[in-house]
Amino acid sequence: MLTTLRIRNLALVADLTIEFQPGCNVITGETGAGKSILIGALNLVLGERADRTLIRSGTETCSVEAVMDVSGFPALTRLANLIEKHGIEPCENDQLLLKRIVSASGTNRQFVNGSPVTLPVLGSIGEWLVDIHGPHEHQSLLNPARQLAILDAFGGLEKERGAFADLMERAKALEAQKRDLVIDERSYAQQLDLLRFQTDEISSANLKPGEEEQLEADHKRASNAARIRELAQAALDALSENEVSVLSQAGALGKCLHELQKLDPSCEGFVESCAQAVTGLKDLHGELSRYGEKVEMDPEQLAALEERLNLVSSLKRKYGASVGEVIAFGAEAARKLENLEQRETHLASINAELAAVHRELWRKGKALSINRAKVIPDLAEKAGKQLEDLGFVQARLDIKLTTASVPAPSNGEHAFSSSGLD
Repeated sequence: MLTTLRIRNLALVADLTIEFQPGCNVITGETGAGKSILIGALNLVLGERADRTLIRSGTETCSVEAVMDVSGFPALTRLANLIEKHGIEPCENDQLLLKRIVSASGTNRQFVNGSPVTLPVLGSIGEWLVDIHGPHEHQSLLNPARQLAILDAFGGLEKERGAFADLMERAKALEAQKRDLVIDERSYAQQLDLLRFQTDEISSANLKPGEEEQLEADHKRASNAARIRELAQAALDALSENEVSVLSQAGALGKCLHELQKLDPSCEGFVESCAQAVTGLKDLHGELSRYGEKVEMDPEQLAALEERLNLVSSLKRKYGASVGEVIAFGAEAARKLENLEQRETHLASINAELAAVHRELWRKGKALSINRAKVIPDLAEKAGKQLEDLGFVQARLDIKLTTASVPAPSNGEHAFSSSGLD
């Protein structure tokens, strides 16, 4: 039951809190006393569309809070499932807390047990809590879906109905997977061709991580081979190939230092340093000679390097900013290709499971329909007795159940809903 209703800045009300007592609560007053404001506030907190003109003049927001005691709520299990489904905090001490905030800027917020929710979620919860009856008002009893829920609640069929709804959700999930795989043959063929071309182009290049840097270094060396040999030979000449070469000058320096040592033995270190320098220069000479011999002016090698570099650049333009990104793109394309090539296998598996789910849906749906039909006479009889007690001695309740006859979905659309075949 509704235990507390608090209204702030709604219409003419600045701040009002009403505590309701168990049993029948009657609110009376003259026209214009504000009775309709209470009903409007209750509708607002139950998920009705908000009108910014309801905000009290001079304020930017209005709010309505309601506290519901759900300890004796007939559909408590259904309400708890609805709360859990939307990730809302559960009720504490059987207290359900609803809050709605409406702002002049149009930014509205709503909460259930302190958890923020969307307006449709608030409305779906509100439908189970309060039924408002008034002149020319739409009543929940006129809603066939609610009528069916009442029939199931009366007959204790909610567990069977829930099992059918779970199976229906599984069918919808399988159908969604199927839609992702089922594309028109032209698009399917185009995707296959594209992925095959991409994977073949990248895999045939046989790229290696870090290859581009090595290629650029090799290409630079090969394209400058003539100048490299020229410089290496000039260095060799400077070291030893002429009268004023470094090694010749080092030899003359060594003789001077030896003469200096004879006159002053303390200069022995100069002689050793010179000898070490000469040894280093001779080692450099040998390395330069070997290096110069390895440098070849090979047009074919240069052409091959240029071709490889061009291939790498072309792949980078298409698939990534680096060789590593190109390799990663190729791996992802290969994965997609494998999935697409196995489409028929996946599709066959989904179709087989979907067919089994549809058979089970039809079986459970028919069983639920049979049990509903069994409940109808009892409900009609007991309702009739209640009508007699109210003085409607010639009145009776007739219940007609219409059952779908199509066992499987047509064009993806089921002939029945998550509540069954009825």
